[in-house]
Amino acid sequence: MGKIITIKNNKGGVGKSTLSKNIAHGLALLENKVALITTDSQNDSLILLGGWFEGGKGLKYHIQTGSDVSIKVRENLDYIPVETDIFGNNLKKKIVKAFDVFKEKYDYIIVDSAPVFNVLNETILLITDEIIVPTKLDKLSVAGIMRLINKIEGEKISVVVPNLVRNTKLNKMYNEELEELLGETGVLLSAPIHESVIEETLSEKGKTIFETASKKAEKMQEVYGEIIGNIIG
Repeated sequence: MGKIITIKNNKGGVGKSTLSKNIAHGLALLENKVALITTDSQNDSLILLGGWFEGGKGLKYHIQTGSDVSIKVRENLDYIPVETDIFGNNLKKKIVKAFDVFKEKYDYIIVDSAPVFNVLNETILLITDEIIVPTKLDKLSVAGIMRLINKIEGEKISVVVPNLVRNTKLNKMYNEELEELLGETGVLLSAPIHESVIEETLSEKGKTIFETASKKAEKMQEVYGEIIGNIIG
């Protein structure tokens, strides 16, 4: 039975889609069958993998009909597009049923969760097994992490990932503060992922962090290896 891993932060601009595509591809490279699913009809995760959703049949259509809407983007990695983020309360049970089917088909379902409150996101949070939270290292972001951990879904948070980190005294200070705050929660604070021209270039080319032989990417690959290792257990 597969695991549902949701990449979530209520703030935008923290690199959820980038984190999602790299984690999903890393798991697929380890011979796991992986689905990457978005809850955002812009389908940014697919674009970052070099694909494009031109509209048509997506997750809602699958939920209503059971038809396969997956797009193969890499070996062992499928993408499930979303054609709309409007889901009525009457579809909650069907969303759960659809994800039960995904769990039978895939080893891991990575959900790139949009920072909006709607039926789709709410339902996925209820059935997700783990939550990974990317965050920037600033006052508001650190405060937001602690608020999230103190909510009901906070019990599912397994990893916090300092992302888009810069080599500044403030970033270092907030990383240390976050490390102290998470120390007794059982939540893993990963090594930081720094802002990188390499990641920007790879995303522009529709590639993941694992599709480059650049020496400069090795540190980022190691951090993703740590996160993926925690998922696999």
